Amino acid sequence: MPARKKREWRKLRALGDVAGDFDKMLNAFRALDRTIVEISMHVYNLPRRDRAAMRRQHRRLHETIRASLGGFLMTANALEAGVTSE
Repeated sequence: MPARKKREWRKLRALGDVAGDFDKMLNAFRALDRTIVEISMHVYNLPRRDRAAMRRQHRRLHETIRASLGGFLMTANALEAGVTSE
């Protein structure tokens, strides 16, 4: 019995590591995307007001992505935990 609980604990801990890695990957993607947007705005000489609008739009996009993928990750973790506990 104790070995089984230890196995389940290790699996849940491993899922936590996956969530942390996913969060790091998502943050790296967001940083890369922001950099590309900033560079392209300078290359195409966008006016300041348009740059501000583009930054707002990308901020909303990134918030939406984080919210939707975060929910997706939680759902995947819940399904995985449900499968391993049976």
